[in-house]
Amino acid sequence: MALRMVGLVRAKGGGFIARKSIPADVRDAYARLYKVRWEAQLRIPAGTPAPFAKTQHGEWLAEIETRIAALRAQQNGEGQPLTRLNAIALAGRWYVWFVRQHEANPGPAKYWAEFGDHLVWDVIYPEAPDNFLEAPKADPKWEWAKEPEVRDAVRPQVAELARVATFLASEGMALNPAAYALFVDAVSDNLMPAISVLQKRASGDYSRDDNPDSFPEFTDGPTRGSGVSCWELFEAFVLAVKPAPKTVSRWRSVFLEMQREFAEVGADGITEDAARKWVHGLINEDRAAVTVREIWLSASRRVFGWAREHKRIRQNPFKGVKVDVPRRVQTREDGRSFTAAEASTILKASLSYEKPTTPTERTRRWVPWLCAYSGARPGEITQLRGSDIEDRKGLIVMKLTPEAGTIKTSKARVVPLHEHIIAQGFMEMVKRIGKGALFYNDSTPQRMSIDPLKPSRDRADPARAQSWSRLSEQDLRVDKWSVYRG
Repeated sequence: MALRMVGLVRAKGGGFIARKSIPADVRDAYARLYKVRWEAQLRIPAGTPAPFAKTQHGEWLAEIETRIAALRAQQNGEGQPLTRLNAIALAGRWYVWFVRQHEANPGPAKYWAEFGDHLVWDVIYPEAPDNFLEAPKADPKWEWAKEPEVRDAVRPQVAELARVATFLASEGMALNPAAYALFVDAVSDNLMPAISVLQKRASGDYSRDDNPDSFPEFTDGPTRGSGVSCWELFEAFVLAVKPAPKTVSRWRSVFLEMQREFAEVGADGITEDAARKWVHGLINEDRAAVTVREIWLSASRRVFGWAREHKRIRQNPFKGVKVDVPRRVQTREDGRSFTAAEASTILKASLSYEKPTTPTERTRRWVPWLCAYSGARPGEITQLRGSDIEDRKGLIVMKLTPEAGTIKTSKARVVPLHEHIIAQGFMEMVKRIGKGALFYNDSTPQRMSIDPLKPSRDRADPARAQSWSRLSEQDLRVDKWSVYRG
């Protein structure tokens, strides 16, 4: 069953796929820079929950459209110009922004060391001229790296590593071709210092960074409201409140879009009328009113309400905004609940996995039964570890705890295992696995994101998505989205 969203559909083997045609007028330039001529493709692996897929798709589409817009601006000579001085000044803004994205939680120092090595040896060094390769000591400072042909060759990769498109979107800024080249080159000169600072932070060194003081003041940028921007407000909220990673991922697209809409006025310059017009304009044939109300408006109201309470803005323009949602026609007599026949079909189908060996097979064998006998959500079950199954004076229980992953109430609870679960051999499976994850592979350490605004995906999430998919499609013959609602 395909999701109803622009350009993003379910692939035959699971997961999602999206395609974006490259317009003919920029096709040659796009192919030269990004090695793709006819269409850009996004493939999201099987097991990715729909909200995460939507967020990833939105960011990917914004990136492709930013590239296309930049190439058209280069061809047409459009966009804001920059002097060389202001290009360096704008790079100063980028420097502060980039360091701030990671500074609070920089992760391991090794990550930044490898990031720097990649920039130097994989991006810049391959463009070295022959005379340098023959006598490297003649140019110990790598002055050749600033030659125009080298700049042209590395510019796309530098822009990707430095997240230039995201930064310019947060500033609400479009640059003409010459300005864009000047700006990315200035960023290139300052990317390694930014990496070095973050490597220090990762090592526990939070001494003063004097680099921002060396940049000139930006004097002729676009008009924008004073105070905090919409994206900066969201960033501050995430760092202070620390909402669940799934919430951050779901709300990212809201504030990226809001930043583009209100870049010039800033968060404190949004009026209630402007907020209402923007929110109502989000409703279309691909984005239902209930989605706008429950995600877009809810996120905006929550973050701006927090900012108002903490005196970061003067008012919450979303407080009085309402979205009317048409009453949904309900044709099922049992509403959203399973009928007895559907529940029986699900549980019987799971028994077809007589000797489950892989995490996916274990998920499809045991998760339906654990949910049925406990009332727990699939996501709470798929993150269970062997160590969460305990024998308490002869009573076998499972401990649902935030230590294992997201719990709706953020409070641990203990649920006794039904005797029928034990009779089916569940404990034999637990003993075979040991103390590790029961329903996903945790044999190798997970590399966690160091960006609090782009958190790592929980490894239990794919298992959660897989818990019903094969059953519902091949054995159950019922609507997968009514079965899997977690």
